[in-house]
Amino acid sequence: MHRSCDALIIGAGPAGTTAAERLACHGLDVLVVEEHAVIGEPVDCTGVLGAEAFEAFALPRHLVVGTVDAVTIHSPGGTPATHRGRQPLAYVMDRAALDRTLARRAEAAGARIMLRTRALDVTPEREAIHVECQGPDAAPLRLTAQVVILAGGPRFGVQEKLGLGSPPLLWRSAHAELAGDGLQGAQVFLGREVAPGGFGWAVPIRREGMPSVRVGVNALGDASRYLRRLCEHRFPHLPPVGEAGGCRSWVVPVRPLRRTVGERFLAVGDAAGQVKPTSGGGIYFGMLSAREAADTAAEALQRGTLARGGLEAYERRWRARLGLDLTLGTLFRRLFARMTDADIDELFQALDSTGLLARVADQVSFDWHRHLIGVLLTHPRLVGIFLRRGLGWHPAPTGEGVPPL
Repeated sequence: MHRSCDALIIGAGPAGTTAAERLACHGLDVLVVEEHAVIGEPVDCTGVLGAEAFEAFALPRHLVVGTVDAVTIHSPGGTPATHRGRQPLAYVMDRAALDRTLARRAEAAGARIMLRTRALDVTPEREAIHVECQGPDAAPLRLTAQVVILAGGPRFGVQEKLGLGSPPLLWRSAHAELAGDGLQGAQVFLGREVAPGGFGWAVPIRREGMPSVRVGVNALGDASRYLRRLCEHRFPHLPPVGEAGGCRSWVVPVRPLRRTVGERFLAVGDAAGQVKPTSGGGIYFGMLSAREAADTAAEALQRGTLARGGLEAYERRWRARLGLDLTLGTLFRRLFARMTDADIDELFQALDSTGLLARVADQVSFDWHRHLIGVLLTHPRLVGIFLRRGLGWHPAPTGEGVPPL
C-alpha cells in the first residue's frame, strides 16, 4: 500500500501532535503515524509540567492530577532544602490524557493519525522523502511526503541512519504509581546510593479522588533496581513496586543531537534530545521545538526549499530559544555528577547557612533553570565546592583566587 501527504510525522506524543496541529493550521495535508494501538499508552513519563508550560499551551484543568506548590530536595545525608513558590510551580498531569487531548487538537485542525503503524526506515530523495512502515495489519506500507518530522521519542536508529547520530549521554529512568498517602509535597532525593549520576523523586497525586504517589528514578545504571530500593527505604508504607504492577522503564537523552535537520527531515523532542539536562523533563521543550519545526517546514514547503539548507532555520530557532538553558544545565549536571555525597551535603549546609534559596525563591522557574544555575555557580560560598570536584581546583586558604566561570 502507498500513501502520500505534504508532511509526515513519526510519533503521536506531545511534540509530534503539537507539530501536526501547527502544520495543519498552515493548510497542509498532515499525516501522523503512531506505533501503539492507543495514543498515550504505555505511559513512559512522570508527567510533571511547569505552570508556564501549562498556560502557554492552554491545557485544560481536567488533565491535572496533582499540584506542585513546593519541592523538598534531600541531600545524601538527609539534610532537606525546601523551595515554596507563591504560585504553583508545576502540575502533575494525567499523561495519557494529555497525549490524547493534543492528538484531538491535531485532528480538529485537519491532521490524520494512523495507529498501529510503525516507521521502520526513512529515505530522503531529491523530489520527496519515503518512510517504510509496518501497517496496522502487519502488511508493508510505504508513505511518501515532502517533509518528515521525527518525533518518535528516544529511539535513535533512524537518526543514526540519516546522519544525525545519537545523544552522547542517556539516563536510565523508571517510575511507578503506588496507591497510598502520606507524602507532604514533591520530594527529590540525591546521593549515589539513591541514583548514581541522577536522582529519585516522588509526587503526590489524586486519581478519581483516591490518593497515590508517583515515584521514579533517573540514574546511570539499573533504574528499576534503584526505584525498588528507594521505595523500600523511603515509602515502606506503600505497596511494593512489584505488587503495584511493576514499573515502566525507558531512557532519557540529557544531551541534544549535534544536528537536528537534514534533507527533508527535522527531529523534535526526545528524538532530538531536547530535554532539560538537570531534570530530564522534555514535554515543554519538545512542544516549543515542535512549533518551530512546523513553522520552518511550512515556510520551506511554500518556498520549495526543503534541502538541508532550507530547514536550517529550525536549528537556529530552537537553539536560540533553548540553547542557554541546555548549555548551563549540561555544565551544572557535569559538575554535580563529579561531586561526592560529602560534597553535596556540604553544599546543602552552605545553602542553609547563606539563606540563598530563600533569596532567589521568587525568581526560580520550574521551566527555565538558567537563573538558579547562574546564581549557584557564581556564589562565592558555593563556587569552591563545585570547582573542587568538577575542575580539580582547590581554593586558596584566604578564599582568594576564585577563577571566573
